[in-house]
Amino acid sequence: MTPAASPLPAPHAYAAVTFDMGGVLTYTSFGGLEDYGATLGLPPGLLTSYFRGHPQMVLLETAQISSREFFKFVCVDCQRQTGTRLDIQQLAAAAARGEKLNPAMVQLVADVRRRCSTALLTSNVAEAGWRDDFPFELFDVVIDFSEVGLRKPDPRIYQELIGRIGRPAGEMVFVDDLPENLQPAAELGIQVVCFTGEAQLRSTRRELGVLS
Repeated sequence: MTPAASPLPAPHAYAAVTFDMGGVLTYTSFGGLEDYGATLGLPPGLLTSYFRGHPQMVLLETAQISSREFFKFVCVDCQRQTGTRLDIQQLAAAAARGEKLNPAMVQLVADVRRRCSTALLTSNVAEAGWRDDFPFELFDVVIDFSEVGLRKPDPRIYQELIGRIGRPAGEMVFVDDLPENLQPAAELGIQVVCFTGEAQLRSTRRELGVLS
């Protein structure tokens, strides 16, 4: 059973809710990549696989290589595998669709912050353009993988989160759209929620007592 499938506990005084960014606060994590791959006739999931746990993505998220180096690798490696040539600018644009904020989720964060602390745990890379207009004022704690050199699902990133929030793990909630990122947090005692949509999350937040 995944952490997201576990019964929710009775409401109590949760002190903080942590949000993932891509696929939770944004409209999509990988939809732009899948659309671009489909226009090229690539197998479903191929482009996404580079952005979801690939060793080169790990290097990018922890600021060990640049965005250009990463996108160039994807283009070269994908062409090696499939014979299909990718346009590096179109690939970057497809990936950038995962940076477009969902206003409904921004409002949800604001609503939650009226009841408890909020935190952002993001794997968006150091050169990403989302930072310029991001509402950082809605978050008491922001952990950016490219700054700390760690990434999900490394348990150390959740230990870092607990330390920065300064509350016991049992008083924290973590929201992510990828199940593989939830298990390590749950093992540390954090209440986890697998995100499927804004309406689902509002319902869950009420069950947990962090939204009126």
